[in-house]
Amino acid sequence: MPSLLYCVTQPNPAVSVTSGVAEAVVVSREMLGFRVYWSDIENPEGLGEAESLKKAAVQFHRVLREILGVTTPIPFRFPTLLDGADALEPQLAAEQELYRQSLAHVDGAVQYEIVATWADERQADLATPVSGRQYLQRRQAALARVSAVEGKLKSVTADAVREWRARQERRTHRWFALVPRENRERFIASLRTAGGSEGVRLRLSGPWPPSEFVNERSNRG
Repeated sequence: MPSLLYCVTQPNPAVSVTSGVAEAVVVSREMLGFRVYWSDIENPEGLGEAESLKKAAVQFHRVLREILGVTTPIPFRFPTLLDGADALEPQLAAEQELYRQSLAHVDGAVQYEIVATWADERQADLATPVSGRQYLQRRQAALARVSAVEGKLKSVTADAVREWRARQERRTHRWFALVPRENRERFIASLRTAGGSEGVRLRLSGPWPPSEFVNERSNRG
């Protein structure tokens, strides 16, 4: 029976999850120095249907949130299916050292995401060609305001965050904060002290599994 992978965690503690994708039982096993969570799926063909896939994705992330409430998971990309539980160890063995290193790096922490959007960017016509000089001016202005927001975020949360990462997108900028569990309330409280910045809207979400802090991601989500 095909097995759907959820995540890997430190070997202990083992987390008991109510149910998984397609209401299947969530199983965990310690192997290769970490713990793996999966469900055996009777009808994996059903995941190919759009509505079923959407429902399954919600159930998948619910499992991750339950596990995250107890320990720090590194998720697999959804849906990752193997040919039964016997295929788990051979599949994971090739990257076992990466899993161990990544779990050690994010151990005891969760991920928060902050998305910045600017009012003028939402209204800008990015399809209209501009001169090289105009492009550089826009680029410099964008870098300056991102740097200003980033500096404020890092300043007010300095003692609550283990590590930051960032990603620029077309109309938004995203920051990811790796926050020790014991610092979660302090992190959120410190963000409130930052105050607003003119023309920018910041949206906070989380906590999430710390996927952005796993290097050389291959089959993880």
